Amino acid sequence: MNKQVKKRLPRKKRRKKQKKNKSIKVPVITGILYIIVFLIITTPIVLLYGPYDNTRKVLISTVLATRHSYLINKFVPQDILDNILGVNQDNSNIEESVQVNSSIDINKVNVKCKTGNEVIKYDIHTDRYDGYILEIKNPLKVKVAMTKHLGKLGQKTSEMAEEHNAVAAINGGSFVDKSSDGVTYAGTGGEPGGFVISDGKVIYPTSEYNENKKENVIAFTKTGVLIVGNRSLSQLKKLNVQEAICFRPPNIIINGKKQIKNKFEEGFNPRTAVGQKEDGTVLFLVLDGRKLLKPGASLYDVQEIMLDSGAINAGMLDGGYSTTMYYRGDVINSPNAWDGERTVATAFYVEE
Repeated sequence: MNKQVKKRLPRKKRRKKQKKNKSIKVPVITGILYIIVFLIITTPIVLLYGPYDNTRKVLISTVLATRHSYLINKFVPQDILDNILGVNQDNSNIEESVQVNSSIDINKVNVKCKTGNEVIKYDIHTDRYDGYILEIKNPLKVKVAMTKHLGKLGQKTSEMAEEHNAVAAINGGSFVDKSSDGVTYAGTGGEPGGFVISDGKVIYPTSEYNENKKENVIAFTKTGVLIVGNRSLSQLKKLNVQEAICFRPPNIIINGKKQIKNKFEEGFNPRTAVGQKEDGTVLFLVLDGRKLLKPGASLYDVQEIMLDSGAINAGMLDGGYSTTMYYRGDVINSPNAWDGERTVATAFYVEE
């Protein structure tokens, strides 16, 4: 009898211990769920109304610069956003983030290299982003490509580059294509925004277009001079522009002068830009972002890199998921689209 009692006692103790462990798990799980819910509810409130001014500006600017800006616009009144970002009621920025100066002096550029297709690559690494810059010595080699599936689907930058036997390429400008319902934004790159010029001809739109309507352009003249800023087709024709695509403002450097004052302008995102030095050398720039530890670059960051590289004029191209750089047979950056390289409507490439 005594032996049987001794055998049972440990089992009873184990059962009690198991019950105790189970009873502990319930409050622990409940506590974790409470913390998660608490953070989900309070974090946006703290970011919007708390003491973290710069963090708040970066977060809001980053989201507003993407196609998911509705996540903020739907829930935060415009007057509160204006106050957070430092914008007056008349929409002028208190921090003077962008200067209005779109008059390019084409005489400031003296193109020295008009033969060959030398391209030099430089790597960029910081705590917030990684990227690459290409120096194209001969600006006459920079051309525009457009998707061959116009109206239906864009093409990857690398595909357009390979079809044109290009040495290098970067993604191009805006696109405004719709999904099958004709309303929802599709983001497939089937329709360029604004107009497109290639080899001196308007290749988009394919029908009549208001030649006096101004668009923000990235364009190259017949002599290889980069034009950035608001221009109409009629103005570009007078300047003898051979290659052009459109993208929204702001431009970042004009006639050697900084255009961006706010260090957090448009938050941190992947970026693509084009610039030009005084000797005509063209600069292709891509900066990756939206990674766990490397969120990306602001427009101010792009401006400083371009200035350090010697650019006297520079403008932005489409960033975010579109940011792509092709160089000698490979995509050398890390595109952020969920399925890899995104299809886009246009690209700049360097011909062989």
